[in-house]
Amino acid sequence: MSDPTEHGGEEYGQVEITDRGRLTIPKSLRDDLKIEGGTTFTVVRQNNTILLVRQLPELETVSTGRDRDEWDEEAFRDAGRATFGER
Repeated sequence: MSDPTEHGGEEYGQVEITDRGRLTIPKSLRDDLKIEGGTTFTVVRQNNTILLVRQLPELETVSTGRDRDEWDEEAFRDAGRATFGER
């Protein structure tokens, strides 16, 4: 068996798959990656390796009631403040 850390990975211990095909992702890894219940993954097979690829949620468009053609520099400053706070 190959060393998981040889490809830049970090080991989080061993898990065992159940009779029903389920396995538990260690809590420390879920916490590190901020994985919560309901997170969706795509399962990918690469030879004898199984990858779980997290699916990102769809981005939502946020508007402040402005018409699409009315977005100006002030709107982008407001969006920056809302995202990053005052700097």
